[in-house]
Amino acid sequence: MNWLQRLASEPTQRWTEFKLGLGIFVVGAIAILAGAKYWIWLQIPGVVLIALGSLIAAKGYAGILLFRLSSSFNKTKPPASLFDKDK
Repeated sequence: MNWLQRLASEPTQRWTEFKLGLGIFVVGAIAILAGAKYWIWLQIPGVVLIALGSLIAAKGYAGILLFRLSSSFNKTKPPASLFDKDK
């Protein structure tokens, strides 16, 4: 449970991790496409970069999701409005 709280505690850091993972994923995809056209051995590092980028982005996304879920469950109920009461 402690690692879930730690994962959800800093949303700006998780957003940075998500963007970093997405960038690594895109570089890997470009390497695969370039390897298909120019040099076939370039596809192997591209696959590794895609896997690494996916893991980093998934960790960042999970942290953002956990932060959003934990903050939505901890909200207090707003006071009742005058329009909610039956007359």
